[in-house]
Amino acid sequence: MTPCRVCSKEIVSPAYETPAPALTSIMTLIDVPTRVYVCDGCGHAQCDEIPDIEAFYDTGYRISLSSEDHDQIFAVKADGTIVYRTDHQAELSRNLLDLRQGAKLLDYGAAKATTLRKVFAARPDIEPHVFDVSADYTPAWDGWIAPDAQATYEVPEAWSGRFDAAMSHFVIEHVADPIGFIRGIHKLLKPGGALLLSMPDVSANPGDMTVADHVNHFSESSLRRALAAGGFEVATLDATSFPGAFFVVAISSETPVTQEQDTTLVRQAVERGLEICDFWRTSAAALEKRAGDFRKAAIYGAGFYGSWIFSRVRNEVAITAFLDQNPNMQNATHFGHPVTAPTAIAEDAEALFIGLNPLKARAAIGSMPYLHKPGLELVWLDS
Repeated sequence: MTPCRVCSKEIVSPAYETPAPALTSIMTLIDVPTRVYVCDGCGHAQCDEIPDIEAFYDTGYRISLSSEDHDQIFAVKADGTIVYRTDHQAELSRNLLDLRQGAKLLDYGAAKATTLRKVFAARPDIEPHVFDVSADYTPAWDGWIAPDAQATYEVPEAWSGRFDAAMSHFVIEHVADPIGFIRGIHKLLKPGGALLLSMPDVSANPGDMTVADHVNHFSESSLRRALAAGGFEVATLDATSFPGAFFVVAISSETPVTQEQDTTLVRQAVERGLEICDFWRTSAAALEKRAGDFRKAAIYGAGFYGSWIFSRVRNEVAITAFLDQNPNMQNATHFGHPVTAPTAIAEDAEALFIGLNPLKARAAIGSMPYLHKPGLELVWLDS
């Protein structure tokens, strides 16, 4: 029996379970199984905590520190122009928060605070503050954030009630106590202060269900319930502006917030969660079986989906390379294999495993005619 982290209902057994290795969001393999539990009380899905979780985020989770300009591709326009994730994230944050002149803004779980830095570049009147559970990122803050506006490991007591707004991008999915996390931010905001949270939407980005350190997989129903329990009223819940993610703005309340349970939303979330778990169970078995049909293969995508494929087939087929459009990833190695441009696929590769969101993969690969050639079999996650 496992208690739900949002509504505390006991969950009898996992909906999905697969043996080690598990894959983290920073593309490292850890020697633990993956287990996913789906709560039929609120529609939340969750995974077991990874071992030594505090040390992992303190010294192991060095996100975006590999290079000064590291970023992820958000979209590729029709003309080939690349739109990077933090650029879109910063623009969306500015629009959703609509900060007053001179507002005090806290980036909670900031990492390098790249999004905050871009918000600040567009709005130099605001007062930026940062907090993270690691000191690894302080060099990235120095020079543009005042020393007394930086905090690591623990938030200063003096920050209670200081902020007009706080944002926390793609952090809450990592947190073992999400309601405690939300309440902690509530304490830092002025009455009526705004909280902008972003997190994966597992329904639109099903790969998130298998990320080892994403211990929470929110649905709309479980997200609304968690925010209410943390003292917030939802003002905006945007599931379209950043495909595959929720961006929600909630307003802190000085009185307890009640959230009526929408049974239809809960039922839909449970059904979708179980469907995704079944997809990954079926896909893992099919991939491992297909991998044995080839001597050499490449993997399209050096992100999470491609890395997950590698974790399942690495012992069955020789991998020639990972292919990726992101120039920041090319000419490096991933799990000991080269990362190349998609046009540079090896001539002796017999198969190309497609490591993209299965909801978008066929459309994306369809726009790359150089990957459709005789003798190269495309292997899809959903086939």
